[in-house]
Amino acid sequence: MERSEHSHGRLLDTLERLLQSPAADLQIALTHAADAVAAGLRADKVDAFLYDPSRDSLVAVGTSNQPLSALQRRLGLDVLPLTNGGRVVHVFKTGATFVTGQLDRDMEELRGVREGMKIRSKVGVPLHVNGERRGMVMVASLQPEFFAPEDVRFAEIVVHWIGSVVHRAELVAEIARNAAEQGRRAAAEELVTVLAHDLRNYLSPIEVRLNLLRRRGERDKREHDVRDASLALRALERLSGLVSEILDVARIDHGIFVVDRRPLVVAPLVEEIAATLATPEHAIEVASPEELVVMADPQRVRQCIENLLSNAVKHSPAGAPVAVQIGRKPAKDGDYAQVHVVDQGPGVSPDVLPRLFDRFVSGQGAGANGGLGLGLYLAKRIAALHGGDLTVESEPGKGARFTLMLPALSE
Repeated sequence: MERSEHSHGRLLDTLERLLQSPAADLQIALTHAADAVAAGLRADKVDAFLYDPSRDSLVAVGTSNQPLSALQRRLGLDVLPLTNGGRVVHVFKTGATFVTGQLDRDMEELRGVREGMKIRSKVGVPLHVNGERRGMVMVASLQPEFFAPEDVRFAEIVVHWIGSVVHRAELVAEIARNAAEQGRRAAAEELVTVLAHDLRNYLSPIEVRLNLLRRRGERDKREHDVRDASLALRALERLSGLVSEILDVARIDHGIFVVDRRPLVVAPLVEEIAATLATPEHAIEVASPEELVVMADPQRVRQCIENLLSNAVKHSPAGAPVAVQIGRKPAKDGDYAQVHVVDQGPGVSPDVLPRLFDRFVSGQGAGANGGLGLGLYLAKRIAALHGGDLTVESEPGKGARFTLMLPALSE
């Protein structure tokens, strides 16, 4: 009875120490846990191993602060490849508790553990984190037959709690990473918006000067100067569009993005944009079997469609036309006008596809040309502000199909 009460008391003491484990750093938390277990079991050494898939090895992330730990590191036994075997690997692979009081006679154990560290008794318990086997905890003693059956049960209970310690530390680390990322993104967005405001102030004088140069060239019949000025104005127009996109994102974030709805016939607008963006290498074929009218802001819808068509042209191989199909989709809450934009490009990378409509995400296939990644973000938000949506379907190597949906007016 007295021994049972003693075991119960040291278990509570150990669990109390585990609950005090610092959660900010995984290695510190596991080292604290290893020290607590070593004290509770009077062990000469405790290791908390976690599996590292990049090295296909079990790594002693947390190790009790005892002399045997320094010897372990000198012998290189704190990182154990699965291919080398040994009892640490055995417990991790089988998921079963391992116990021995005569490790020196166990030929399945690594020689460095038996002869280098001279460990005689071991208890190994698999370590599960959030229901997944992630490693194991090894408790060691230099004395033979040191651990009693109640010590084994003690170790199994404590290792279960160590799994909670690991899970908590990883959650805290993830929260910290997300907070840092959000902070960096917020700072970047603010900086980009300020720069966009400043850039806009410089663009108008440059445009005026370039138009003056082009008119002088036309007056004096300097064809080269006219062509160079026209190309510079075209590049300036693209830069102005980028600045407008940045400022539109800021307006959306601050709730001051204005949408001026009016009846809009879809097909003529799409055909006009297609005629502007088509090139000899990239035809844009528009099919519209019926006239569809939506209540929408013409400028904002143009912004969406221009973005979709310019992306499709950019990512299509030479000679491959871009197909645009306009149609009606009945729904419970009313009909929708659908504009499908289909290209024959490399498709959207699977790792990018779920985030394609996030801001600052760009990259359609291997041949992507970069950019700030604001166009699709804006297009989807504009569609949502009209009560519609923008979606994408894509497989690598099979192009992409973007679908813009806007509520259609009844006949």
